[in-house]
Amino acid sequence: MKLLDRYIIKQFILATLVSIVAFVIIFVAIDLMEKLDKFIDRKASLSSVVDYYINFTPQMISLVLPIALLLGSLFTTGKMSQNNEIIAARSAGMSLYRFMTPFVIIGLLASFGAVYFNGWILPRANARVDEYQRIYDLPGTTSIGPLSNLHLQEGIGEIVVIQNFIFDSKRADRVGIYFFDPNNPIRLYRRIDARQMLWDSTKKNWRLVDAVERDFGVDSSKEVFKRLTDSASHIHFSFTPTELRERQLKMEELTNTQFAKRIELAKQAGEDTAHDEVDYYSKYAMSFTALIVVLFGVPFASQKKRGGLAIEFAIAIGIAFFFLAFTKVSQTFGYTGAVNPILTAWLANILFILIAIGVITRVQK
Repeated sequence: MKLLDRYIIKQFILATLVSIVAFVIIFVAIDLMEKLDKFIDRKASLSSVVDYYINFTPQMISLVLPIALLLGSLFTTGKMSQNNEIIAARSAGMSLYRFMTPFVIIGLLASFGAVYFNGWILPRANARVDEYQRIYDLPGTTSIGPLSNLHLQEGIGEIVVIQNFIFDSKRADRVGIYFFDPNNPIRLYRRIDARQMLWDSTKKNWRLVDAVERDFGVDSSKEVFKRLTDSASHIHFSFTPTELRERQLKMEELTNTQFAKRIELAKQAGEDTAHDEVDYYSKYAMSFTALIVVLFGVPFASQKKRGGLAIEFAIAIGIAFFFLAFTKVSQTFGYTGAVNPILTAWLANILFILIAIGVITRVQK
């Protein structure tokens, strides 16, 4: 690593961290002023308020990281350009591509770190924030009640219908299990109805309460009715109470693993998962925004411009706004199922990478 690389990395990281800290302080201060009366009315302890904002901070970091990296790259490169340091490096034979190398490395590391941060750390923090919002009745509170009218497909021709599910007691009310002929999907040949279905934590399966079975035979002309014995009332399904509980969580409270499982369960139930799939793949795509903004910022700021750092800041805000606007517009096509969810999630990244390559090529020439 050359001396210039260490200098660039130090300045870039410092500028990015200063931007993140500044944005987080502003957001926290605004949020605290909005919710302070609620904390006082509910007599929240200082430790609870501190813990709330500790868990609130990851939301802000995830939100401002791309903008902070863009500002960091613009400020670092713009300052070096104003001080003629880039001209000196280019005169010594350093190409723009070589000059960008430390920026790209930091952008890549930030992107891969954001995948884990946004996919697993942030959802847990969001869940904790939502818990505090319910306790202190803060703005944005969402009530949690029982799940209703669940339709889950267990296998070929087997559908489980649950009228209500209560996670705290791990109890499902008014359960129906329907078995359809695989060769004739419209023919119901067997069904089981139960007043309740309880989770047996020792056997890791479900136990039906007051369950009756109806067998309609080959031609459905003769119905055989019987009550299930205790041993026959224990039944295994692919879903657990925890997986059903995760259906109550908001998208931002789901880890990537939980989100993928939710989509799988929804597909088994025959639900349209286009909206969830777009959001799921977008969580990965948005993490690599950190790299894209660096590819934009460095070549753009490597040439001197009138206005100095002020114009660089205005450009950063403009690029970020345009990128987010394009992302939201493209997602609407994926939500309707008109465009493949993976393509929808990555479309903005692909377009802006191509634009960034064009900018880099033009500046290098």
